[in-house]
Amino acid sequence: MRLYHSPGSRSTRTLWLLEELGVPFDTTVLTLEERRGAEHVTRHPLGRVPVMDTRGGLLFESGAICLQLADLHPEAGLIGPIGSHERGLAYQWAFYNATEIEPGVVEVYYHRESDPARAKVGRERFTAAAAAIEERLATNEWMVGDAFSVADVLVGDGMRLGAWMELLGDFPNIQAYVARLQARPAFERAVAVA
Repeated sequence: MRLYHSPGSRSTRTLWLLEELGVPFDTTVLTLEERRGAEHVTRHPLGRVPVMDTRGGLLFESGAICLQLADLHPEAGLIGPIGSHERGLAYQWAFYNATEIEPGVVEVYYHRESDPARAKVGRERFTAAAAAIEERLATNEWMVGDAFSVADVLVGDGMRLGAWMELLGDFPNIQAYVARLQARPAFERAVAVA
């Protein structure tokens, strides 16, 4: 397997999951210019990362890649069995991160200086979405069941972005969660890739 990666992008969460799985893989680090080049556009139509070359071919979108990798390696125990409630919860939180958490963070990031009113809307969207995560973490250490899972990679990375944008001031449970996640050796190895 080969991961096409750019540090500081959403491909970091894919790299993190690969490190959690402990499976062999190769990484190709791409510059912005290489991502925009014709070769990479054949891998991803918008020239983005991550792209994963798996046993079955190319796959893009970090959430899809992470869920697929968890499926390919059930022995790691990072996703529940097919048809289980735990698997449904992993899907739920994966999509919640993509549709509710990240859009607010992205809006704050892109508009914090140029359009403060729009950034405020992003902050409000993030705060409303993060409240559900805060509530979940009030009685649970992880997003699904009693163990770390693929949902924690995806939601945790969204929360990490929220911390980076200084959006977690009112969320002590999320702050503790992000600290737990960033202390994981697999996370430390993933963010160390230059």
